[in-house]
Amino acid sequence: MTLVRGFVSLGASHNVRNWEAAALELKWLDDYIALIETGSFSAASERRHISQPAFSRRIQMLEDWLGVTLIDRTRKPLQFTPVARDNQLEFRHLVAQIYEFRAILKSESLDSAGITVAAQHTLAASYVPGFLVRLRDLGLDQNFRIRSENRSDSVGMLIRGEAEILITYDNQQSPCNISDQLALRHVLGQDELQLVASPSMHKTLRTVDKGESVHMLCYPPDSFFGQALRAEVLPDLMRRQQVIVRCVSEFAMGLRELALIGQGAAWLPTSLIKDDLARGRLLPLKDLGHSVPLEIVAFFAILTGERGEFLKHSFNRITGRTLSDISTEVN
Repeated sequence: MTLVRGFVSLGASHNVRNWEAAALELKWLDDYIALIETGSFSAASERRHISQPAFSRRIQMLEDWLGVTLIDRTRKPLQFTPVARDNQLEFRHLVAQIYEFRAILKSESLDSAGITVAAQHTLAASYVPGFLVRLRDLGLDQNFRIRSENRSDSVGMLIRGEAEILITYDNQQSPCNISDQLALRHVLGQDELQLVASPSMHKTLRTVDKGESVHMLCYPPDSFFGQALRAEVLPDLMRRQQVIVRCVSEFAMGLRELALIGQGAAWLPTSLIKDDLARGRLLPLKDLGHSVPLEIVAFFAILTGERGEFLKHSFNRITGRTLSDISTEVN
């Protein structure tokens, strides 16, 4: 408790010297943790990259600051005092909490100063990491915050100004309908919903006769994937086969896990399962149902100020076009 109160009193002060002392005392705590873990002054000082005499002085300064003795210097080899032994776990927790608190503060600071990217759940996992690497490779250095949402919510975030970039699927049957005055649109690539199954289920379904049952993993009818499949492929499958729905979920990643353990066939984005296809963990069922093409699209919000300039520059670098080119195309 003495240790915790000491840090609180230092943190409450705005005196520069106190803050410098707090930084030093955190180093002393790191030294002490190293001593606990190594059990020797020589090994601990080597880990902390300082000389053994300097390390010993820092441990003594920590003891002076705490007002307790941590090391029994009358005994060899190294012996901790009873109060030190009884509070070793608290020392570890305190240091971990300090660093965790600092990381949280830094993270919140980066979030407030960065660009928010809203993305559909599947694309947030399978596509957005590579997209951000691409931005950085183009020299677009910025802090990003990723928001994984369903399609309607991610589109809503862009429209309400809660996100500056939207990464989403788009198709003719269910377009995003985001105004050109609100955001710049660019097609990043192509994807498709592909009907697949585990090897064991594939063996059964690839030769299934007309009218026989097919166990399926499906999306809700009002979800984006559900609407795309019902517009293009599901009615035909239901006319030919007795479809038994084993699970309904709007999360393609969840349906993928169920498909992998043979719970049913599912239409899944190729970008999500390309490794499964390459390794033979999932196999396509092209004769049972054809694929549904999708576009992967990015929307860059049209804003004023510094963020707006960054977004315009990012869009130009990604597309290789200038804003004058875009204005000519729109006109």
